[in-house]
Amino acid sequence: IIINGIMAVTPTAEDLLELLPCTQYDIDEMFAELRGIVDTFEHPGIKALANAYMDDGELMERFRRAPAAMSLHHAYIGGLLEHTLSLLRLGNAFCPLYPKLNRDIVMMGLFLHDLGKCMELTWESGFGYSDDGQLVGHIARGVIWLQRKAEDCRAMGVDIPEAVLMVLHHIILSHHGKPEFGALKLPSTPEAIAVSLLDNTDAKMQMALAGARADEGP
Repeated sequence: IIINGIMAVTPTAEDLLELLPCTQYDIDEMFAELRGIVDTFEHPGIKALANAYMDDGELMERFRRAPAAMSLHHAYIGGLLEHTLSLLRLGNAFCPLYPKLNRDIVMMGLFLHDLGKCMELTWESGFGYSDDGQLVGHIARGVIWLQRKAEDCRAMGVDIPEAVLMVLHHIILSHHGKPEFGALKLPSTPEAIAVSLLDNTDAKMQMALAGARADEGP
């Protein structure tokens, strides 16, 4: 190869889809399906809280592009969206089997649990950790965002019950399941246990299938 000149180029979002590992699914279609599931929430406070996230254009643009990890499960552009949508699909199938579960809490917890990775990870020139990821992390960032979004809802006249916020905070803090895996609390409510189990199931299955059947397509 003969190179006559090299110049620096800032890749666009479209360029990144060609340069970095990327989800095999259509990002717009996945986001539209996720939006449709979020619209099924029934509790007015949870619905308003979900809309506060969905209406945050900058956050949602990062959510659409972010990987779910640097090197483990869903470690590619669009991976976080793909992982979250997979969990919401699982939640839709799982919750009716256990009618005593609060579906809105489980589904909102699945939506929120990894959103902090939109700030924790970088993908502009390969995958890495941001300063926020190194110093704060996605669990703490998720808790901070939840509190801020709840305050935004209250400013618009929609009160989020403290009990609802507490169980959602607990889900974010406990979704890794065990302290040695990064959980700050053990899952201690049925909804938190459900979120942690489903999260672990989807992550482990994606890793196993990617490793054992990488050549078989989606």
